[in-house]
Amino acid sequence: MATSLGVAYESADLGDERGKALVLKGWSRCVTDTQKKKLIAAASSKAAARLEQGNWPVLYWGVDGLQKPVKKNHRQLVKKGAVPNTFWMEDGEPPLKLDAVSWAKSLSGRSRDGIEELDAVVGRGHGFDTVKPLKLMKKIIQIWCPENGLILDPYAGSGTTGHAVLEMNHETGADRRFVLIEQGAPENGDKYARTLTWQRLHNAVTGKRPGGKKATPLGGGFEYRLLTKTIDAKTVLTMQRDELIDVVLTSHWENHKRSAPSLKRVDEESYQYLVGLDQNGEGYFLIWDNGGPVGSLSLDTYKKVALEAKKASIEPPFHVYARYEMFQSPNVRFWKIPDKILADLGLNENDEYNNEDEST
Repeated sequence: MATSLGVAYESADLGDERGKALVLKGWSRCVTDTQKKKLIAAASSKAAARLEQGNWPVLYWGVDGLQKPVKKNHRQLVKKGAVPNTFWMEDGEPPLKLDAVSWAKSLSGRSRDGIEELDAVVGRGHGFDTVKPLKLMKKIIQIWCPENGLILDPYAGSGTTGHAVLEMNHETGADRRFVLIEQGAPENGDKYARTLTWQRLHNAVTGKRPGGKKATPLGGGFEYRLLTKTIDAKTVLTMQRDELIDVVLTSHWENHKRSAPSLKRVDEESYQYLVGLDQNGEGYFLIWDNGGPVGSLSLDTYKKVALEAKKASIEPPFHVYARYEMFQSPNVRFWKIPDKILADLGLNENDEYNNEDEST
């Protein structure tokens, strides 16, 4: 498929200990950078000319020829549901415009089907009348999510998305996972996240049905978590050290990089302040007074940070989380607690607690 762009390839060892790679034919004979650039320019010219012809080959490198290689999918087949399990885009690939797609009810189900399916699993009288049919959710997941993908449904409702994932995994041996979020209707005293969403998933996994009936267990499983704390400045400042470390490492975001670095936790007891490392080897430090609470970055605490960094062979910059910055250094990127954490979590750092007079 690669040669259909008018460019020939060969296998070559790049010396990266990852086995042979597919490279431009003649690459292994190129010794100088000039030779390599000339080879790349010639191949690029051929590929660009082929791209301009339209009717691209099955394997192509995006609409501008500069993206990751992807396999072409025909829209008319997607509309007919003939290619339902491979139509997800690679990272960096611009999405294709599908226009309007209308599915027959045999493919997507009907609104009434969703209610009847829920009735069959948990019984009637649930009072939930906006249930999506399983066929529809399975169709969407089948098209847009890889077999080992993760589905997030922030408005879980009766749990149709989770039920669909469990059913598809059971039917095809896939390994999709799901995260469902549901608040229920607490203003009406209706906590159906527990009484309905949980019950539906539980019955789907175990095969239990109303009236003591049984159905085929779908297997798999799930965890049910109830959030009981409001995340605000006071909550952050009263966290235990291990809790705060977890929040720091999972929430850290850097606007100038427009990304969240992958932070690895440092659990060695010999370090008082060093709590994590990113993929570039930069250190993350939490200034914590013995026994708590969160401390301040002072000259004394900075010296300890520098000593721990030297011990761990960490070079500046040092990412330091602390309550106040009483000492400044060009080697430090200071992150104020709780403001930085609340901002990274997308919460309002100017809440009522933050505005209190701390001298009282």
